[in-house]
Amino acid sequence: MLWENFNLKTGESIDQKEEIVATGEFEIIQFHPAYSYEDFVRGIVAETTENGSVFYQVENKILADFAQKALDNPNGNYVLVIDEINRANLPAVLGELIYALEYRDNPVTSMYEYEGERKIILPKNLYIIGTMNTADRSVGHIDYAIRRRFAFVDVLPDENVIQNDMAKNLFSVVKNLFTNEFLSPDFKAKDVMIGHSYFLNVKDENELRIKLEYEIKPILREYLKDGIFLETANDKIEALNV
Repeated sequence: MLWENFNLKTGESIDQKEEIVATGEFEIIQFHPAYSYEDFVRGIVAETTENGSVFYQVENKILADFAQKALDNPNGNYVLVIDEINRANLPAVLGELIYALEYRDNPVTSMYEYEGERKIILPKNLYIIGTMNTADRSVGHIDYAIRRRFAFVDVLPDENVIQNDMAKNLFSVVKNLFTNEFLSPDFKAKDVMIGHSYFLNVKDENELRIKLEYEIKPILREYLKDGIFLETANDKIEALNV
């Protein structure tokens, strides 16, 4: 496993003797609906000279640049984390690199020529991790061509990481809303259950009360409005207290 011998914060690969054997890099970016191939892979940008003249040139963006770094340092691990990966139009953003994701170390031809070369290679030491919120209904699903090229891991809410006892008790009460009694049959609890992050870093009762009133209840009311919850959940939501 990558995370068993790689420090994401420093980009260092570590052997069993806790010795650094190679140094790579770690980057995190966030996708959004307007994100494009030209933002992520390679595209044309406008530049201005000292006398005000405008000229255009092709630049490598984060993926092409990161892939080149990985190629130049084959002993290091390079990890690119894409937050909210499902908020962008992935087929349009990735383009021909859908092929390169599966066939590592094989060159693919980019739409743009950069420094006399159109080829882009995604090496095996470049790891791409995408995070997504399955409860976000404002985005389209990931198509099968892209899904085949990623392994999917569910990271579910975990009350064991909640330290504050009051927060843990509130989490348990909220969790009970995501049962057949209150949840629409069109949804599965694991896909829409709110995360444990709402209940972390709680110092006292007053702070938890503020989180409940201004963070937790509003999202639960939105779930009710969107039909995720049945109307039977309304009274339970409003009755939540610390």
